[in-house]
Amino acid sequence: MLPQRQSHIIKQKTGPDDPELQTNLQEALGQVAPEDVIAIADELAERHQRLFLGLRAGATSLASSFADIASAVTHTKANARTITNYFSQGDFTIFEQLLSDEAPASVRVATFVEKLNALDTRLALELATGLLHNTFPSQHWLWTRWLWDPTVGTGILPLLAGSTHNLTAENLADGYARVGAVTAMSVKFGEGTGLFVDELTSNEKRAPFANSAFLACAYSVYLYGTTSWRLSREFNGLLPTLPNMARRLLGLKKSGA
Repeated sequence: MLPQRQSHIIKQKTGPDDPELQTNLQEALGQVAPEDVIAIADELAERHQRLFLGLRAGATSLASSFADIASAVTHTKANARTITNYFSQGDFTIFEQLLSDEAPASVRVATFVEKLNALDTRLALELATGLLHNTFPSQHWLWTRWLWDPTVGTGILPLLAGSTHNLTAENLADGYARVGAVTAMSVKFGEGTGLFVDELTSNEKRAPFANSAFLACAYSVYLYGTTSWRLSREFNGLLPTLPNMARRLLGLKKSGA
């Protein structure tokens, strides 16, 4: 499905405090078909079975598939290479605590990120939460920069929530908990779009990935809407289709690849 290119999808310079934002997003999400969200959720479920399910028993199998996992938890090849190079010495003991410790997930994520102090905080968060969400999708959620980037105050979550208030935190552990709360709230927005059809939510394999697929599509809609104000029609024509942009955000290969 080709994305709508017209610049009136979302107003120029719109942001979390724009009172018309949710209406604009809901209308713009008409570009996305339920079949798109279902397909992306299916691909996330297949990747979970193939790449992450074995990690539930611990991080012992991480080394053999780490390059693939790095690609799965980031949205650019450069970031995947950075993560892979960071762990090039093969010391994966830090992942045992993240995946298997009895401490609350928010504490485990914060501890993991703080230990990786030589890695960009946003990238360390994407690695930690990508591992947790893809391994235990019903229990843990993502924290990516396109969901919420507190360093610049952007992301799809504050746009859906209407402000950054519920996401502002004093530390990483509280921040992860707040991202989870707003992520859960975003389901209500998703339900209002008509994209959360029974075929998506009643399937036990798809359902845990339904909201991640929806949020990636929502951010892609926002991204296309704002960039179309500034980019020429010729340049916009070079961009991926909207569903493939959502796939990229989630570390999936484009459709047909």
